[in-house]
Amino acid sequence: MRWTEHRRVSPNSLTVGTLVQLGAARSPTRAAVMTPRGDVRTYAQLDARTDRLANALLANGLVPGDRVAAWMEDCVEYIELYLAVAKAGLVMVPINARLRSAEAAFPLRDSGARALVWTSGLNEGVGELEELDDLLRVSLDADAERDSHSFEDLVSRGREGAPPAPEPDSIYIIGYTSGTTGRPKGAILTHASVLALARLNALSYRLPLFSVAALTGSMSFVATVPAHIISHLYVGGTLIVMGRWDVESLLATVQAQRATFTYIPSPTLAEFTEAAAADTTPWSSLESILHSGSRASPDKLRGLCEVIGGRFVEGLGMTENSGGLITATTREDIEGVSEAHEIFASVGRAVAESAVDVLDPDGVPVERDGSSIGELAISSPALMTGYWNLPEATAQALKDGWYMTGDLASIDPAGYVYIAERRTDLIISGGMNVYPTEVEEHLATMPGVLECAVVGLPHERWGQTVVAAVVRDSSAAISEPEVIEHCRQGLASYKKPTTVVFVDELPRTTSLKVKRSAIRDLLGSQLAERGS
Repeated sequence: MRWTEHRRVSPNSLTVGTLVQLGAARSPTRAAVMTPRGDVRTYAQLDARTDRLANALLANGLVPGDRVAAWMEDCVEYIELYLAVAKAGLVMVPINARLRSAEAAFPLRDSGARALVWTSGLNEGVGELEELDDLLRVSLDADAERDSHSFEDLVSRGREGAPPAPEPDSIYIIGYTSGTTGRPKGAILTHASVLALARLNALSYRLPLFSVAALTGSMSFVATVPAHIISHLYVGGTLIVMGRWDVESLLATVQAQRATFTYIPSPTLAEFTEAAAADTTPWSSLESILHSGSRASPDKLRGLCEVIGGRFVEGLGMTENSGGLITATTREDIEGVSEAHEIFASVGRAVAESAVDVLDPDGVPVERDGSSIGELAISSPALMTGYWNLPEATAQALKDGWYMTGDLASIDPAGYVYIAERRTDLIISGGMNVYPTEVEEHLATMPGVLECAVVGLPHERWGQTVVAAVVRDSSAAISEPEVIEHCRQGLASYKKPTTVVFVDELPRTTSLKVKRSAIRDLLGSQLAERGS
């Protein structure tokens, strides 16, 4: 019997696929995944469907260890694919749904993907890809072209029963993350690291058994599934896939489904605070509210906490830590007397089973006085094992069990962490990573652009906004709207500059490298003059 097999699962051999099996054994009729429209998968249904999909993927030529790229919009089937890949011992490669085809081609090619699964809204983008000839192609659109398989047909044709489980230390996800060089790197996450993250996030989020989550982040973001979905499967919870949402629809869903957990991205922070203050009834079931995405001002966070109190959770997470938190605040920090120097400027203290430190350039820990700044280093059972096919980058990032984040930070005497700068060159706008080099390379293809440099400047709603300094050819008459439109045509919308400033030359260091700090100062002052 299946349930007898479930009872024999050893805690030392848990994999991500095991969580849904255990959930089906514990409470088969409980909703595992649902949407505000009423679509529901019980744990029993989710377990059976993902078994069949896993077997169908293997029956169509994939073997354990093969990479499966997912270029998908949010849907219940996205979660099913993640779990089927886990059960089959395959490797998930999520591709941001907002990328254009030229951008999506990089992780597809770099990972050596053997399969691509996509949703109907990305049919046009998939049609522009050139890397499809040798791939198993699976579409959620039954009428899709290019010799693709139907997702539902695979589910219906797959045999019942789970395939042999992968080893806990086998690769589960290759999550493409940022670097200041502008080239995405594939963080290698294992079943063991993702399960560790689920366990630690469940503690940090203060999730009760059978927690109900209103999911406000896109599943195509690398962190969303490990940090939120797997953590809720870990506690036998229910996942509400919001899809497109606004504050009004989020609060309505929370009230209707008695959700106990959600997360609020920085751009909607002020609107959520105002709505929550106006009527406390819709969100009264929430036990935890996580602030996520780009940094927010202490004043905005303080204003939120004046409304929601100790439900608030702030923390620092990253893809290299399986997408989840390495630090977090506690209820006591908000409702009690916090030992933090300034709790609303902090990202909290190290979570369970984890450690943080701040090191000087020689690798020596700096003074924990809240003002001495160095590079933040973290240690956690959820850490990646390295970067895909990048041994030098791996050796530079992972040292003696510690991950060198590249972030500048300080730690106060009570152990609270304060981020001074998040990877100096990296721009985080609305929770999305923007690589300056990538935008600059695209700008350089525009006729009339001699040189350019891209930086991030503070933005009240998005945390940071993309700004470009451009040196024009003397004979060119290109304008700011034309430069922005050029970027819009070739890059995801969130990567395009919102402002372009034309300059005579770019400031440089004595070694002739572009000096980004000087460019930030220059553009900041010029934009201030524009606004005055």
